[in-house]
This record gives sequence, structure tokens and C-alpha cells, in this order.
Amino acid sequence: MREKSFTDKIRHFTPSWFAAVMGTGVIGILIFNLPFGDQGIRTTIASVFLILNIILFLIFLLASIARYALFPQLWMLMIHEPIQSLFLGCFPMALATIISATVSISLVHTRLHSLIMFLWGLWWFDLALSYASCILLPYIMITRHRISWEHHNATWLLPVIPLIVAGSCGAVLTTALIESNPEKAKITVAASSVSLAMGLSLSMMIITTYLFRLFAHGFPAAGLVVSLLVPLGPCGQGGYALLLLGRHFNTLSSRLGIEEALYDKIAMALAAAGALTIWSIGSWLGIIAALGLVEATCTSKIHFRVNFWGMVFPLGVYSLLTMQLGHDLNLQFFRVCGTILSAITGLLWLGISSKTLYLAFDGTIFIAPCLDDKSQIRPWFNASSKSPKDEVGANGTSDMENAQEETAHTEGHGVVTNAQEVK
Repeated sequence: MREKSFTDKIRHFTPSWFAAVMGTGVIGILIFNLPFGDQGIRTTIASVFLILNIILFLIFLLASIARYALFPQLWMLMIHEPIQSLFLGCFPMALATIISATVSISLVHTRLHSLIMFLWGLWWFDLALSYASCILLPYIMITRHRISWEHHNATWLLPVIPLIVAGSCGAVLTTALIESNPEKAKITVAASSVSLAMGLSLSMMIITTYLFRLFAHGFPAAGLVVSLLVPLGPCGQGGYALLLLGRHFNTLSSRLGIEEALYDKIAMALAAAGALTIWSIGSWLGIIAALGLVEATCTSKIHFRVNFWGMVFPLGVYSLLTMQLGHDLNLQFFRVCGTILSAITGLLWLGISSKTLYLAFDGTIFIAPCLDDKSQIRPWFNASSKSPKDEVGANGTSDMENAQEETAHTEGHGVVTNAQEVK
């Protein structure tokens, strides 16, 4: 394969690259929240990761703007691609990791009111993007994408997880607001709770259908097997947000006119019970995912793609939930398990980032599926339109069947096609 030019790299720059920002950001957050080690050293390392993450975010944002400015037709091609379009949800999640890390580190060094207010406004913008992702991307899936059960995979969670991440980010931001501006803190807690409830409930619905797909059709193709860890994302981030919001409800109880002693027990008990339940669900999903990844690695060749970054953030936020449970419940078991999981996440980040840098130089990692496959567009339904399953071509097969056959060869970008080599 010839080395891609800079223009080709921009042309093949997909939204899935923002998963790298999410993964890098969660590493800094994990280091900052480790239950062991010197706080000053951990804060310094977390600050370095935050700076690196901001640089990556800006570079990827500029690359995305350049891509659609130079090649405006690629936007519609990407939107109609059934997998890559879902990675648009990574943008608000990447921004939320930067906001959360900045708030946490700023609370250690100094509480700059102007900085907190700027981050609060930025969080509302991120929350709006998260709602857009949760509503518009599923709508596009319903009206534009051709979907079948055997092609259902964990990336369906990507449009709705941003609401959970935004809710968690709002809970972190409330920590900085609750003393200086309790009114804004109450608004933030309310908005974060609604966001968390919507995102978490939708995620559990999708996970349920995803489990049915696994039982009926087995693990996804080799290129998408790395998405097995994605369900850990809503579990880890959702449980973490529950614990923080439960604590904030308790702190604000006196201002809400509720008996503090009673509200203390109710809020913290519900939050801890909910977080433990979600942690338990995530444990089962994580074990199944680990077994599936080991089997897939041993039985088939998995080509490295940028979607490998989708493993880092889910495992990272699950580690964060585990450590937070150790802190809130004062249990050494969760502290140790969370630290071990954080170390595994760090090693995973190191391996993926090294491989990414290596392949980025010659451009082989820059592959946009929408440029190599026919876009699978579902016709807009009107009074005279037919269902895609009813449109049968001259060879006796339906358009749906043809589309599924094409997808089977390129699903998850696990195989480099001849068209990709030419490009």
C-alpha cells in the first residue's frame, strides 16, 4: 500500500478518532483519582495528560473541520455509513472528559471563579450536543440505515452514552459550584440527573437487545470484536455519576427544605445500591467481553484500526467506578480492584497509542469506510415508497440482502479491501 498524502489523511479522518481523546482523558482522570500514592505527583501527571488531551482535541477538531470544508460531500456519506456515523457521539464525550479533568485539577490548585463559570457554560454546550447525539443519531438509524439483527453491535450505544458522560461531568462540576454558587449547583444537579436517567435507561435497553444478538448470532465479526467492551462505558460512567449525585443531593438537602438526617440515608443508600447494581452488571459484561476478545485473538487475525481506541474509555470509567465505590463504602477490595483495573487500562492505552503513532506516519490507519463501501441509505418513507425488504432486483435478491452481504465483508473495518489499498 502506498503512503497516504496529507490530503488523503484528512480525507480519511473519521469521527472515531475522538475516541482517542476520550481514552487519553480517562487515563489522566484515573491517575488523579488513584487511592494510593502522593496526591501532588498524581495531580502533576494528570495535568500533563490534560494538556495532551486538549492538544489532541484541538488537532482532531481542526482536522474534522478541514475534512468537511475540503470535501463537503463526505458529510452525507459519513452520516449514511451505519457504523462510523455513530462515532459522532464521541465528540461530546471527548469534550466532557476535558471539562471534568479541568474542574478536578483546578479544585486542587485554585478555585478560579471565572474558570469555573467558563467550564459551566461549556458544559451546557456539551449537554446540548449530547442531547443532539441521543436524538438525531437514532433517528438517522431509524430512517436512513439498513439494519439487521446479525449486524447489531455495541456501537449502537455510542449515540446515547454522551448523556451519561454529560451527567457525570455535571456531577463533577457541581463539586466546584456547591459552595460558591448553590443555586447554580441545584440547577446543574437537576439537569445532570435528567441526563443520566435518560442516557442510562436507553443504554440498558440497547444492552438488552445486544445480549439477544449475542445469544442468537454469537460474537460480532473480527473487526468489531473490540466493541465488546463498549457496554462497560454506560455501566462505569453511570454508576460513578450516581455516587456523586447522591452525595450532592445530601449536601443540598437542607437548601431543598428536606429533613437532612432522613435525606442523608435515602439519597446515599439509593445511590450506593444503584451503583453496586450497575457495577455488578458491568462485571458480568466485562468477563464475557474478555473471554470473547481472548477467543477472537486466538482464532482469527484482527487488523489494528482506530476503533481499538473504543476499548480504553469504557474500561477506564469502569475502573473509576470501582475506585469510587471503595472510597464511598470504605472497602479496600474496591480500592485494590480499581487500582489493578486502572493499571490494565494504562497498559492498554500505552499499547494502542504506540501502535497508532506507528501507523499514522505512513497513513495506513487512516481508513474511512464511507469512501470504500457503498453507503447503505434507507429511502425516506412516503405514501408510495416500498419497504427495502420488498425491493427485489433482477437477480432475485433484495437490496437489503445485497447491502448486508456487502457489510459482512467490511464490518468493523477488520479487512483491508482492494478499494482501500487503492485509496
